[in-house]
Amino acid sequence: MTKQIILLSLIVSATLLASSLVVALVPRANAFDPGGPPVGGAAPSVVTGNWEWINYGPTGGSYSPQNQINKDNVQYLEPKWIYPFNKPGGKPYFDPALQLLGAMAPPIVVDGTIYVAMNDRRILALDASTGKLIWNNTYGTYFDVQKHIAPYPWMQAAPGLHVHAINYYRDKGWLITSSQGSCNLFAIDAKTGKTAWTITTEQLCGTNAEFGDPTKTPAVLGSLGFQGYMAAAGTNPPVFVGDIMFFPAAGRSGGGGRSFVTAFDMSNPANPKRLYREWVMPPPQGDPNWAIGECNKVNGNGWYFEYPRYLEGINYPARNREPTYLATKCTDVSPDVVRNDWIDLVPGSPSFGKVHSASAISPVWGQYVIDQETGIVYLGWGDQGPYTNLTNRYGPGLHGSGFTAHDVRTGKMVWWFNSVPHDLWDYDCSWGAVFGQVQGKKAYIKSCKNGLVFALDAATGKPFWVYDNPNVVRGGTYPGWVPLTVYYGVGANNRPTDKEACCRMTKEDMGKPWIMYPSKEVIRKSCITECLESDLAYDGKRVYMASFNQPGYRHEGPVVRYGNNGLGGAIPPGQADVAALRNANLNAVDVNTGKEVWTYRLEGFAHRGGVSVTGGMVMMYATDGNLKFLNAETGKLLHEKFFGIPVNSMPTVGATKAGKMLVLVYVGGGGGGPVPAVGGRTDGSLIAYGLPDNLPQPQVITKEVIKEVPKEVIKEVIKEVPKEVIKEVPKEVIKEVPKEVVKEVTVETISPISYAAIGIGVVLVVISGVLFSRKKKV
Repeated sequence: MTKQIILLSLIVSATLLASSLVVALVPRANAFDPGGPPVGGAAPSVVTGNWEWINYGPTGGSYSPQNQINKDNVQYLEPKWIYPFNKPGGKPYFDPALQLLGAMAPPIVVDGTIYVAMNDRRILALDASTGKLIWNNTYGTYFDVQKHIAPYPWMQAAPGLHVHAINYYRDKGWLITSSQGSCNLFAIDAKTGKTAWTITTEQLCGTNAEFGDPTKTPAVLGSLGFQGYMAAAGTNPPVFVGDIMFFPAAGRSGGGGRSFVTAFDMSNPANPKRLYREWVMPPPQGDPNWAIGECNKVNGNGWYFEYPRYLEGINYPARNREPTYLATKCTDVSPDVVRNDWIDLVPGSPSFGKVHSASAISPVWGQYVIDQETGIVYLGWGDQGPYTNLTNRYGPGLHGSGFTAHDVRTGKMVWWFNSVPHDLWDYDCSWGAVFGQVQGKKAYIKSCKNGLVFALDAATGKPFWVYDNPNVVRGGTYPGWVPLTVYYGVGANNRPTDKEACCRMTKEDMGKPWIMYPSKEVIRKSCITECLESDLAYDGKRVYMASFNQPGYRHEGPVVRYGNNGLGGAIPPGQADVAALRNANLNAVDVNTGKEVWTYRLEGFAHRGGVSVTGGMVMMYATDGNLKFLNAETGKLLHEKFFGIPVNSMPTVGATKAGKMLVLVYVGGGGGGPVPAVGGRTDGSLIAYGLPDNLPQPQVITKEVIKEVPKEVIKEVIKEVPKEVIKEVPKEVIKEVPKEVVKEVTVETISPISYAAIGIGVVLVVISGVLFSRKKKV
């Protein structure tokens, strides 16, 4: 019996000691095993050295499961190299006076190579170990877009502006950036840096015969029933399912154009074959039953979000009740309310009974995520132009300022969610999304510029929860402010029941001409045209987002043939109310409940660009010029690095070929958005931070074993050891066991469970040794 106890004790103690060491010293996975995107909405779990898409991978979320750089050693980060950007030589196609310099698209990392999409459309490949240039592709920089599109009167070219994203497509070996306008797309061979293929304007969008001529008076309609212009701003890079390339092409905000989704067979990139074209807004001639038909074609899985009803449900402004309303099913809305969606109902208007020439849905700026198992892709669309005078546009504006889900193979819509019906504010939904998991089910998690975050059932679009950050100001009067009159969801008395509160699914609200109608006074808003202007992050437990308040003003301009008509901007800095209300709030929300876990507040600054999460910490390049690292569990600030310049681009992480992880961040350049673009007129640099080869020696602290092992665990161990065995241990042996035998290393964090295991193992080893010694004597 004693022999068996000795053997069992030795086995248990050895197992416990070994397991504790495994917890503390788990080996790294292969740094370049791509692992493939996670399925079922789960967060990535395969540790790689790559960050292949703007938001990490095809499912988004800006989360890397690496733990080499983590919340316990982030303070030791040091610069490994700096790559300074400079202006391109020669004569680029864009206007340098309008061009944002440097880079804005977050850098991506593939198998030890970093790829940077410059705002001037150069693509750079850098060695992650040294920062040295491998190759430089200038196809987009010297591609004369104005000359290229001159034959197409329905196309407008961007003067340069900025590039939102670059993605790597592992199956193809291609790099693709945000498009040059809605109708120009090209790919780069990631290994050689050579241009792999291009898709022309006619291939991607269409011909003059199909799209007509909006420069004529009246506009000449094409055979596709099209008026207005396709967008000059770039759309986020496409998604692939096998050889099928899916891409949304959009009109120009305030510039007309009929948005659609399309796909191509890219098995032979030299000869792309269009598979379909599916429209997401009605034809210019108007379709009175557009919204009704959109509800029917998704079998009733269409949803309208009525913000005043949501606020009533939570008892705003007290916010002391659980939400009783999340969305209205399209089948529950009277057909009379949504009939004539997009149509000009003003008698005597040149476009009476039709879609006004300026009406359009603007592009998809952010990553559209995909469920690789089902082939369903999820899009967040731009605003319902023209904003913000909608005198000549009735209805909810499907599908602008909302979300649509499509089958990549057919383009058919699966469901839709109209997050801002009759958008009077320019609250588009175009930033990056997350394909995640809520309560064990696949979910699409997406924010809009109204500051709201929606978690929707990926199969039906039905909401799991809606998160409305209480720090975003909606209305009311504040110290140092003239009365705030934004009136989104509330009215003059800061109540959702006020007559000004908009918008509910009623004919009155669907026909409201502008926010303060009939007043034409200047209105003051808490966040100009957006309250959330950045990508979300998701680690499987929490969703992280950064919303903000930034005082602004707006008044309505006249309706014009082409162009937006809301006039305004930031409130002059000299006014006291600017400092009183400008702030950013980084929030963590429980993914299963939508409940806030923590908030980190940044006073005096807004935020743009996104946040990322890795190694148990959230990374945020704040507009106060600091790169901040916060504890993902608590929101506590762990460390920050001061650069003194806002960049508006989130940091990413990736590994060298030797498997050493780096944090990559732009300093200078970038620019764009609702924050002071101090870095927008500088070239900027890319800086790589990593850990030193030898971390500082850990501080050693000795502790008594008994303090590390819970009493109930000790009791359980004692229960397992027979009383007669305990009696057989000589007192002098017990006395020889030193009290202070456990050493805690403060640099590497080891779970308390591991300490308990080590403590129990030590006790069992001592007992086993005594029993073995006694047995030999017998």
